[in-house]
Amino acid sequence: MALWLEWQIKVYVLMVSLCVEAWTSAATPPNSTLAVFEQWTARHGRIYVNNLEKTKRYEIFLKNLHFIEDFNKAANRSYTVGLNQFSDLTTEEFHARYNGLQPMSRSSNSSAATTFEYQNVTQVPDSINWVDKGVVGSIKNQGSCGSCWAFAAVATVESGLAINGGPMLDLSEQQLVDCSKDNGGCKGGWVEAAFQYIKRDGITSEQNYLYKGVEGDCNSEATLAHKVTIQGHHNIPVDEHLIEMAVAAQPVTANIDTKSVEFRSYSGGVFTGPCGRQNLDHSIVIVGYGRSNSDGLNYWLIKNSWGEQWAEKGYMRIQRNSGIREGVCGINLAASHPIM
Repeated sequence: MALWLEWQIKVYVLMVSLCVEAWTSAATPPNSTLAVFEQWTARHGRIYVNNLEKTKRYEIFLKNLHFIEDFNKAANRSYTVGLNQFSDLTTEEFHARYNGLQPMSRSSNSSAATTFEYQNVTQVPDSINWVDKGVVGSIKNQGSCGSCWAFAAVATVESGLAINGGPMLDLSEQQLVDCSKDNGGCKGGWVEAAFQYIKRDGITSEQNYLYKGVEGDCNSEATLAHKVTIQGHHNIPVDEHLIEMAVAAQPVTANIDTKSVEFRSYSGGVFTGPCGRQNLDHSIVIVGYGRSNSDGLNYWLIKNSWGEQWAEKGYMRIQRNSGIREGVCGINLAASHPIM
C-alpha cells in the first residue's frame, strides 16, 4: 500500500511540473527541473512535512528558477541572480521570516547625538574595505528570527571596538533579542534602540550568550559578564556624501527595502534595483565602498545576516551615487553608527 501511495504522489508531482512548464518560458528542459529541485533540497537540507507541502514548494521553486533564467539571459545587467536558500519561498513568506526592522521616528529619538561626528572631514579615500582591513566580524545567519536590527548593531560595535585599538570580539545578538525590551525580539526591532541598550547595560560575548534564533527570557547572569559598552550613537543625515565620510571612518548601519525577488535572489555584481525606497524592512551594515572594474558603477559594500550562502559569500554590492536622494533601496535614509 505504501509503495502504491508513493507512486501516486510521484505521478502527481510530475503532472504539476508539466503543467507549470506549459505556461512558463524557461530555458531549463522540463525533464530536468525536478532533478534540479531534488539537488537543491539536498544541498539546503530541506525536509518537508509531507508530499503535498513538497509539491507546493516545487511549484514556487519552479517560478523562482524560471525568473532567474529569464533575468540572467537579458542583456546589459550589472548583476546576476541565482538559486539560494530562499528559492522555495514566496515574496510574502520571505518578508515575514527574514527581515525584522521596525523603523523608529528619529525625531522622537532624543538620545542620539545631534551633531554629525565627521562633518568637518574634508577628504575621503576613493574606496575603502573594512573587511580587508580585518575589522569586520564573520558573516552570521539570523535564521527565521526577525533580528536583523540586532545583527546590524552588534556588527558595528564589533568593528568600532577593533578600529579603536580593541580586540576583534564576537558579541551576542541573542542578548539583544532577549534583553532589549524596547525592541520586539524575533518580531522585529530598531538599531537605535539596540544602541541605547548597549550604552546602558553593555553587551557580552557570543560565547557567553549563544545565539538561538528564538526569543527567550533574559539571562541576567550571562549579561553580568559584559564586555563592551558604547557612549551613544550618531544618526547620519540623509546625505550620501556624509554617509561616505562616516564609512571612511568606520562601518555604519543602514536600513533598506529587500522585498523584491531580485534582491533576495541576488548572486553577484552591483545591485541597481528594482526595490522600494520608503517602506524599509531590513537592517544591514555598510562596510565599505568602491567602484566596479567591470562596468564602472560606484557601490556600497554591505554585510548582511543571511549566512554565507546568500549573494557574494554573505555580502552585496549595491549602487552608490545613483542620483536618487534616498539611495537605491532607501539605503541613505536611516544610517547610523555607534560612538565608541
